[in-house]
Amino acid sequence: MKKIFIPLLLSMFFALFIVSPTFAATSIGSVLVQPEQGWTRYNHDSSEITYLGGKWTLDPSSKSYNSTIGNKDTGIKFNFTGSKIRYISTTWSSGSSNTDVIIDGQVVGKINFAGPEVYQKKMMFEKTDLSPGEHSFELKNNGTNYIFFYGVDIEGTLKPFNLINPTPVDPVPVDPTPNPDPTPNPDPTPTPDPTPSPNPDPSKPTEPTEPAQPTGDRAILTVTMDNGFDNEFDLSKKELNAFITWYDAKDAGRGASFFAIDKHNNNKGPFSNRKDYVIFNKILTFEVSEYSTK
Repeated sequence: MKKIFIPLLLSMFFALFIVSPTFAATSIGSVLVQPEQGWTRYNHDSSEITYLGGKWTLDPSSKSYNSTIGNKDTGIKFNFTGSKIRYISTTWSSGSSNTDVIIDGQVVGKINFAGPEVYQKKMMFEKTDLSPGEHSFELKNNGTNYIFFYGVDIEGTLKPFNLINPTPVDPVPVDPTPNPDPTPNPDPTPTPDPTPSPNPDPSKPTEPTEPAQPTGDRAILTVTMDNGFDNEFDLSKKELNAFITWYDAKDAGRGASFFAIDKHNNNKGPFSNRKDYVIFNKILTFEVSEYSTK
């Protein structure tokens, strides 16, 4: 009986060891192409997300999954339901390392976007011990470099921002003894309401737009490189259109990896011609400022 029982136990042990799956822990910096089981992903263009502060740009590169890029003094805010959240983005050499993650009005951590140019959806922040219910989320960029945003993974639903204060405020006690009003003012002068500014719905982010075709006969093209430096070029309408056409074609996988821009009046020295060669995969974003010489 003992000879049969012991081999049977060993067989069951090895069977469990072989078929038991091994789970790798998901940690900060892990690549998450898709949300894991029990999570739901909301992308950067969800209408519940509010974009704050300075300039936001939609990165047209397919390598960065069309994520949004924010510069100095930018931020994001929204509400979500559930007890956990993950922030998904890319990293870049010019990313900001000075940010605050604020949940329910309290700073709970930071996100460091500085790092190698990794064109993948990475988990940059995780909080899994929140109380079940609705929470507010804010990300604030305190640095001068860029922040990036692809989306968030949560277990519930996304909602427009409404600050959740976890600490209830005690009501102010009221004195039961009435205090008679001193000499009333019979004709108070009403204070006119300030004229509201035409502000769009704050619950909806500003939709990034494609670069508009120039309307003036010249333009200043400002190209921001991945090292954070800006290069400016004074171009004619024809030259600007040629640059935009090249950029669109290269983003679709066609054409040369570089574009030559004539330096014109900056052509100093004993040279008949000088050009700057702009490398496509080094461009972070570009800006067009049109003007007319007529």
